[in-house]
Amino acid sequence: MDNSIHDELFQAIQQFALKRDKRVWQKVQIPSIGISSQHHDHLKKDWTLTQLHIVSCIHTSQNVNNSFLASRLHISKAAVSKAVHALLKHNIITVTKKPGNKKEIFYTLTDSGRKLAALHEQLHEKAKEQYKQLFNEFSIDDLKTVTAFFNLWIKYM
Repeated sequence: MDNSIHDELFQAIQQFALKRDKRVWQKVQIPSIGISSQHHDHLKKDWTLTQLHIVSCIHTSQNVNNSFLASRLHISKAAVSKAVHALLKHNIITVTKKPGNKKEIFYTLTDSGRKLAALHEQLHEKAKEQYKQLFNEFSIDDLKTVTAFFNLWIKYM
């Protein structure tokens, strides 16, 4: 295979990674459509993707603690702690303890947290629709090749 295509692909991957990294650190503003005044003040904040994914994990899982979140989201415990602190501060999550275990803490969603989780899911659905539009630009064979590439790439990570 021609080395120039390797160079071109490497450049594309670098650009993708840089743009993706910028988006990860970018704040996500939740649209206020359909938010009751009761939840509006808690939800109008700009949220990081990490915070939103933590809310989603708490919404869909039980016995969620820092270790669980770090493992599930593939981020450091320090990153989890920072994100959780903001979520606690804005009354999106609460801390609970199991009877007989005063040391370990777990997280649950408040009413505002459940609303934020639902809004986050709506954002995911919107993103999926945008990706589907992009996918329509390619043939099935092209998409199979891209899928194979990403699946193999994941093994190298």
